Amino acid sequence: MKDKNRNDQLERFFQHNPIEDPLYLKKYVKEHPDHKMAWYLLGREYAAQGKEGKAAYCFAQSGEIYEAFEHQKITIEGALPSSPSSPSSALHKGTTVTSVKSKSSGKGKWMPLMVILLLLAVPAAMDLAKNDAGDIPNETVVTAPAAANSPAPPKQEVSSGLKLYFSNGDWGKKLQQVLSSSGSGAGESVIMEAPRSSDGKWSEWNKSVKPLISVESKGGGGGSAALKYFQSQTCSCEVADSSALVPVIANWMHEREQAIVLQSAIQAYQKKTGTLPEKPEQLTKPYPNNLLPGLTSEMQEAFPQAVSKVNESAKAGKAQDPIQTADKTEQPKQELREQAAPSSSQPKASAEPLLEPLRIVIDTDKHRLALVSGDFIIRSYPVGLGGEKTPQGEFFISEKVRNPNGKSNGEFGSRGMTLSDTLYAIHGTNKPSSIGKDESHGCVRMLQDDVEELYNMVAHETKVTIGKGLLPPSSNPDGGNGGGSPGLGAGGGKPDQSFGLPLQTNDSNPSKTYKWLD
Repeated sequence: MKDKNRNDQLERFFQHNPIEDPLYLKKYVKEHPDHKMAWYLLGREYAAQGKEGKAAYCFAQSGEIYEAFEHQKITIEGALPSSPSSPSSALHKGTTVTSVKSKSSGKGKWMPLMVILLLLAVPAAMDLAKNDAGDIPNETVVTAPAAANSPAPPKQEVSSGLKLYFSNGDWGKKLQQVLSSSGSGAGESVIMEAPRSSDGKWSEWNKSVKPLISVESKGGGGGSAALKYFQSQTCSCEVADSSALVPVIANWMHEREQAIVLQSAIQAYQKKTGTLPEKPEQLTKPYPNNLLPGLTSEMQEAFPQAVSKVNESAKAGKAQDPIQTADKTEQPKQELREQAAPSSSQPKASAEPLLEPLRIVIDTDKHRLALVSGDFIIRSYPVGLGGEKTPQGEFFISEKVRNPNGKSNGEFGSRGMTLSDTLYAIHGTNKPSSIGKDESHGCVRMLQDDVEELYNMVAHETKVTIGKGLLPPSSNPDGGNGGGSPGLGAGGGKPDQSFGLPLQTNDSNPSKTYKWLD
């Protein structure tokens, strides 16, 4: 079977996510009688149950898929029925099926493991270890030995280190990519994902990206890999401990956040001046041109490449949204290669998967302010509003100031951001008890840690949308200050892990008395 055809079969099959619902196979083969890989999987299910007759029928329907993965031929005497309506009753009277040597896989819940084996796409004999307990353990060893008449694979350099892959809602497809790119080098690849919001519209990055499954290659060209499952939705098993991965993923998330903050600031500079910045210092000018308070050393190092990425996107016809990724057929080849590579190996200037410029969404019903990139919620903060006094619509940040009116503990707190040159602003407050309530005169009040983090992450020109029902339901329905609610507040609910920038400019304005509506 040609590799292209096998890949097409894999692509179609994984659109239905059979890992989470093995019983769906019976219905699936009825609706897709030409899908040979599904027939093969159903045959393996019947073989595991000891139903050799049904298994033989399914294997016959699978044709070259069976021959490729079992490394033997199956022959049928007599005509097979043309209707695939029911494998259990499909064998016509008088039809004889030769005995099939099916490799035992035990009576456990083998489906996730079987799909992994198919994804390896190695036309060789494949064995599954028996599992007497009936459940898949949290670590499973998969081996695909080379055929006896196959030449020994060439020696390859053994790679080391952990590779992170981000899956945006389709971890099965990402698993195909990981397995196809892992080769015979040793190392562990972890697929991770952000949780979806309760309404299904958002990816809640602010609640932390978590590992789903890992593939640890043993190297040596033997096709051996150890699988670990970290979330219950990936298997019916006892999940593995992921505590060692937490700081690694957290560091990767911080790098992506720095990249999207930098790229958004570059876009803001371009919008304000009509040109791209030539030096990083142009993003940290004194008030009133203070886009950002400063840049970390990592951001300064990534600056040239970040400018180049924005410029390339603009030349590709996306000047209005130079960070947003267009259809893959229009993407530069370099950008496509970056997305196919491990997320942890991407350059620091790459914000993938945070592709769209940062913007602010304020939900007046839920008293929440979210910093978002596309459908990713990067941060979510509780806010105080003014009820009907708070205007709804589209605005932009026209001014940023540190310590409004010369003090950090005044009525506007330690940071302020004017909205569209009006008397409305997003600012701190000396009345923290008003957060979650409608006690302001129209402005958006924030807690000190929250407003200081937001100030560090957004630049001038950042789009601000205010309205009702814009954000998903909060896990902390009583509003409050966000304490104890995962993902709500500075640092994703952990103020000590807030996004920080060094102060490298003078972004205060003591000569002006601010009279925001509070």
